[in-house]
Amino acid sequence: MVSTELLNTLRTLDRAEKLHILQVLVSELAQEETYLLRPDMTYTVWSPYDAHEAAEAMLKLLKTSETEGHAQR
Repeated sequence: MVSTELLNTLRTLDRAEKLHILQVLVSELAQEETYLLRPDMTYTVWSPYDAHEAAEAMLKLLKTSETEGHAQR
């Protein structure tokens, strides 16, 4: 949780100082992101290719939606 004292201090800074703080924080966040993916690991990525069950479910939903849409008109 961010302290009220810290927020009040940040509010008193001028624009350039606020931008510098923002730049430092964004840089630190970007560095943390690099640790999420490791070069020696493999990661499973889902792809819509060969997802026949999902395609069938979507087609069924679309057909149901079309039928209901015509019935309401």
